[in-house]
Amino acid sequence: MPPVLVAERRRVERAATPVSELLHVVVGSLPADVDEDERLGAALDLGGALAGAPGVRASLLGRSTEHVVAACWLDDPAALEPFAESEPHMAFVMRGLAPLVSGMWSASVATDAPPIALGGVAALWALAIPEQAGVYEWEVRRLLDSIAALPGLAATGPTVEERERFRAGGVVALRRDEVTPFEQELEAARAVWPAFAVELHEALVPVIPAAAVAAAAPQP
Repeated sequence: MPPVLVAERRRVERAATPVSELLHVVVGSLPADVDEDERLGAALDLGGALAGAPGVRASLLGRSTEHVVAACWLDDPAALEPFAESEPHMAFVMRGLAPLVSGMWSASVATDAPPIALGGVAALWALAIPEQAGVYEWEVRRLLDSIAALPGLAATGPTVEERERFRAGGVVALRRDEVTPFEQELEAARAVWPAFAVELHEALVPVIPAAAVAAAAPQP
């Protein structure tokens, strides 16, 4: 699809979404031997520092053996550029993740879900739907509705940047007792999702408590 049509379609999608929040998600893929890499602690410490970045209302950080996920709720769409250019965000991406990960993706989405507080959140599932030709707005919204029906608290929506390589994205926050039911229902849902959903970018990670992030930092 020509770029001008992609931009116009995204403008229409954003206009159709009751936006009260802006969510920025960053996901890094970890190498197999990451537990032996001393840079991991520094990267997690920098991820925890995102809570103090300009415009951040709330943030969650998680890590599994395969991924690091950071999710930040911002004041409004106007806060995205200052946040992206801020020292905490640049440090996390460039000094924390870039030297450590084997791949990385991010998405900024408009959502009507309010910030999710850290208390009680045990795991976080991050997702992004890539831009694909021939996929209609109603198909994307139906997939997001299916995700919202899964266990947990979903914060999803269309992406807000015209040059974004993803169509939509977000996160699902899970309490400890929701993790297993979520995994089971997610697998069942995949069986009836449309074909374009096989290209979904995703990562499921345990959430790191704020105190644990500080403890992971290298000690002087």
